[in-house]
Amino acid sequence: MNSWSRARKRIILAILIVAVGVLVGAPSFFLFRSTPSCSDNVMNGDEKGVDCGGSCQRLCRIESLPIVIKGDPRVLKVATSTYEVAALLENPNQDARILHARYTVSLYGEGSLAPLKTIQGEVYVPKGATLALFQGPFTLDAGGVPVRAILEWDQNSLVWEKDAAKVPELNVGKTAFSRLESSPRLEAVIGNPTLDAVANVDLTALLFDGQGNIVAASKTFIDALGPGEEKQAIFTWPRPFATLPVEIQIIATVLPR
Repeated sequence: MNSWSRARKRIILAILIVAVGVLVGAPSFFLFRSTPSCSDNVMNGDEKGVDCGGSCQRLCRIESLPIVIKGDPRVLKVATSTYEVAALLENPNQDARILHARYTVSLYGEGSLAPLKTIQGEVYVPKGATLALFQGPFTLDAGGVPVRAILEWDQNSLVWEKDAAKVPELNVGKTAFSRLESSPRLEAVIGNPTLDAVANVDLTALLFDGQGNIVAASKTFIDALGPGEEKQAIFTWPRPFATLPVEIQIIATVLPR
């Protein structure tokens, strides 16, 4: 009898311990359990990598295509010892953008192994867009004549984000050159055919020769364009073109606010 009584007490005690454990442990589990998120530095939930892919805003590297550089970056002489660099880029990702793509441009002279100058910058990469990279004007020490440029991306900055927003498509209307023999001036009409106002319009004019090479470039900016509004954009150069352009491409990018 005593034996059965002791056994029964042990069973009751065990049941009480389990019950207390459940009552205390279950709320603690749900209270302290880490909910999967896209910023916890752990691959969880439906992510395809650490904090990327799936329902995360950020794409994994394997889900994106690299930025396409259409031709080599061009070194453009503006004046004595003064230069610019321009390149035409393309984003093949139709639903993803990069807010701050950082890069380094290295300028080399004829036969030089060490760069004459390195320039760092960043560019906004809209989804599915053709865009321009433009740096300058900048000066070089006397005697340094750059003939080629190499563009390198900071891979850590190439953070692709999903972008479901509609990108405003601006119209580039009539263009006209003047003062070609002294200080060339290009005028272009930029229109906003949408029903929404746009702001922070970055404009780059790229001029090409008959072989498709960039021979001149210039940059300007429009603060805002109302619905259906048109404004004139003006691009200038300080001296006549060494090679007369046969094609004009004006790239309008609406920068994020």
